Amino acid sequence: MLRMSSVLPNLSYAADAHYHHLVDDFIVGGKLAYRDGAIEVPAGPGLGVELDREKLGLYSELFKSMGGYQYDRDPERPRWFALVPNDRWHAVS
Repeated sequence: MLRMSSVLPNLSYAADAHYHHLVDDFIVGGKLAYRDGAIEVPAGPGLGVELDREKLGLYSELFKSMGGYQYDRDPERPRWFALVPNDRWHAVS
């Protein structure tokens, strides 16, 4: 999101982020630091950061064992999954 919002010419407001909720990152050096409420876009080649391959492997295994982020799950309906596109809310012709 940081890289994308830095190149959008019509983005006239701060992009929403949930980065501050993370306890770690898989980039070398750890999480990027906020300064004055913003994160500076890394200036290095590519995305501007180097990946920590060991952490990337650990988090890959964690994802495989736990599954994805459960923001779209309803604990009252354990077998329910959000579907996109969701065609169950209107008549399909």
